[in-house]
Amino acid sequence: MGLQAGFSALVIVLINSVVDLRESAWAITASTYVIAGSASGTVHRVRQRIVGTLIGVPLGIACLPIATHLPPLAWLLAALAMIIYAMGLPEGHDVACAAYAFTLMVTLAVSGETSISILAARAWETLLGGALGVVTAKSIFPLATAPASPPAASPSARSEPQPEE
Repeated sequence: MGLQAGFSALVIVLINSVVDLRESAWAITASTYVIAGSASGTVHRVRQRIVGTLIGVPLGIACLPIATHLPPLAWLLAALAMIIYAMGLPEGHDVACAAYAFTLMVTLAVSGETSISILAARAWETLLGGALGVVTAKSIFPLATAPASPPAASPSARSEPQPEE
């Protein structure tokens, strides 16, 4: 998994040297965070990341007036979103990605960045990174899903010999 993530990050760096990506860190983040224990797991994570981005970015853009007129409230919303991110990351990659995308949009706006090109770069570079993550997971030392093993019997489920009366 580390080789896959490292390779995809290197490809993003090479693409950036040719195309000059607006924010290549977003593409690198997307390409490395989606790598999972198997190629199918990576594809699933990419789907979740896209769904999360499609939810979080519009919510963040909807909060742009709050960010420009009430920055303390925007920072509070961003902090709450990062709590949701931390809680959602282990199981709900889509929820975590939505919270992260929301936080990114709000903090960019509070910092004075409301450029449409920057906000659009967030979306397309995430898609670029996710796509590269899938290609990498399927082509660079692809990891197969481990076969499911039958669950071990718990000690309480074992039948104990009953004493005779």
